[in-house]
Amino acid sequence: MSNSQPYEENQSDESTDVASRRRAPRRQVKGVVRLQISEQDLIGEADNLSKSGVLFFTEGDLKVELEIDCGGEIIKKTGCVVRCERIHDSRRGWAVEFDA
Repeated sequence: MSNSQPYEENQSDESTDVASRRRAPRRQVKGVVRLQISEQDLIGEADNLSKSGVLFFTEGDLKVELEIDCGGEIIKKTGCVVRCERIHDSRRGWAVEFDA
């Protein structure tokens, strides 16, 4: 996958506190992202269990491939899912750390 740099360094849209903790600056973008999950097994330890779900921890990474349509330019990256957050009902926010 390509290692092109899709983001310019611009901290003007961030609060100083958050920007100072981040490893790289962010900028708002609009576009379509296609995420493909590599076939893999993750084995971990259960922390808690209920009728509605389980919390568990692994040492492994959930590897993914991404295609990002950024204003007509298709950027291809690989990386690991580092966070998934339920926003509302079935809507999720996903954070992926790109491979070096």
